[in-house]
Amino acid sequence: MRIIAGEFRGRRLTSPEGRDTRPLLDRVREAMFSTLGDLVDDAAVLDLFSGTGSIGLEALSRGAASVTFIERDARALRALQQNVEMLAVQDRATVLRGDALAPAAWPEQADLILVDPPYPMLRDRGDRPKLIDAVRALYDATLRAPGALVLHTHPRDLDPADLSPLVATERVYGRTCLWYLWKAPTDG
Repeated sequence: MRIIAGEFRGRRLTSPEGRDTRPLLDRVREAMFSTLGDLVDDAAVLDLFSGTGSIGLEALSRGAASVTFIERDARALRALQQNVEMLAVQDRATVLRGDALAPAAWPEQADLILVDPPYPMLRDRGDRPKLIDAVRALYDATLRAPGALVLHTHPRDLDPADLSPLVATERVYGRTCLWYLWKAPTDG
């Protein structure tokens, strides 16, 4: 796994052994950042379910002002902290261990919110409503306008009606789906 563009282009990232973390493929990350465009410049980013931090670190490499990472898995958290130190971005990165769905852990405002939950979370009857409610709360209370919230799922795990009344743009890349929820200045 590596940073694909910007200040840290080509730098390799540490990841824990095993299959518990599921980083976005390079082509999907490239498509996501291409879709986000200038929104990344000087953005305050919130990266939930951060894993090794590949998405948030890519945002920093592409010009984001800061990233708050929230991850609860100890092995992924160690890899994330190593990656932050290796890139020497401690002054622009806040790494928190905790529940990504807990509003108390979220910053007051963010310009870009990246939500990359484990796939089983959307398939679990108990976790699914919590995740969808958190996405709505993040959009309403945390996402600054203009801004975007990007939710990463498996293509079969979510339907646009699940996010209603929010309007999402869906982009499918094989077994990966990115849902973009845009907040315009008139949205508040």
